[in-house]
Amino acid sequence: MKPLAIWVAIVVVDFGGYALIASVLQETEQVFVFVDASQPMELLETEIIVELDRIDDRDDAEFSLARGQSRGSELVHTWQPSLRWTNTPLFAPCSFDDVESFPEAADADERILITTAGSCPTEALADWTIIELTP
Repeated sequence: MKPLAIWVAIVVVDFGGYALIASVLQETEQVFVFVDASQPMELLETEIIVELDRIDDRDDAEFSLARGQSRGSELVHTWQPSLRWTNTPLFAPCSFDDVESFPEAADADERILITTAGSCPTEALADWTIIELTP
């Protein structure tokens, strides 16, 4: 029985060490999230928060969050381990004119847009993941 206990202890230590090394060496993914802050999104505040929470559930990722409309875009927060939405009135038409001004958008491994169907022209957003919320 003693040899079996020693063998189990060695296997547990080996696999534990492997898991620790693998998690330390895993690269952190950077995800840039842009929320359409236009008037059609005003009634979808709860859905926005739910979607941000779903995106935030990723392991080994850090997030940057911005929102935009025709009156200008603003960075809500730069790279951090979780997404934090701020309750700001959503109005004015959707616009992506300023999205390239964020260095976080250029540096990100993945770019995500949260919008509603028909709210924004999305044809020019190559390599973006587009999430359409429904009212």
